[in-house]
Amino acid sequence: MVRKSCLKKWAAALCVTAALLCPGCGADRNQEDAAEAVSGNDARMDSYTLAVCPKLQWSDPENENLADLLQKQCGGMMVQISAGNHLGSGVIYDTQGDVMVIVTAAHVLADVQDIVGVAFFDGYEAECADFSVSERSDVAVLRIPLEQIPQENAAKYYRANVDNASYQKLEEGYGCIVMGCRDGVAADAYEGIILDPWIYMEDYGQHMIWVRAAGKAGMSGGGLFDRQGRYLGILSGVNEDDEWAVVPLGVVQAEL
Repeated sequence: MVRKSCLKKWAAALCVTAALLCPGCGADRNQEDAAEAVSGNDARMDSYTLAVCPKLQWSDPENENLADLLQKQCGGMMVQISAGNHLGSGVIYDTQGDVMVIVTAAHVLADVQDIVGVAFFDGYEAECADFSVSERSDVAVLRIPLEQIPQENAAKYYRANVDNASYQKLEEGYGCIVMGCRDGVAADAYEGIILDPWIYMEDYGQHMIWVRAAGKAGMSGGGLFDRQGRYLGILSGVNEDDEWAVVPLGVVQAEL
């Protein structure tokens, strides 16, 4: 079950009701490469897959608004999660057979009894009764049968662009983007910088990615992305200095 203890330093990023804050825990970085994503660009969704979010295209990343670009191009991979009295964020990670797999922070689902509400980029809403919450790390997984989602809606959604090779090459000083759903699905996105790609955090009892970027209550469970929009991990907690603790991609994959 979910650990419900609160962090000392990290004001858990933030499920929001009025202002609810809580945290997560741990695992290891060396994970097998994820299976290569199946492309599903056919808008008819005949195969019941979702398109992979395309990489961001830019010419001058230092002067372009990459967070805004990610919102506009790939907002369809984000969801807002309603869990009891709490609101949080989530990312459509993959499809497995005829099931959509959404990842979020475990503490977002801390008070859920049976049903989780999921709101999509285009305003469509679904209910999810099939979810699991890790006892080892701040990771939760929601599974929604694709047959519950009208094909005309599903054609607008994306799976996260996952590239294990890029994740393994992540270094201090790399630019990044955090995106969540405090003010609406994919409505909150900010550019930031990687402070450490693999640091042990006592408050979490595990290795995390340490990032500096702006944050808001309700972004918990959202995603960390590189400058090309590739998924790097789950937003977990942020402190008063706008420093994020992020569950790394390798840890997320170990929970799927």
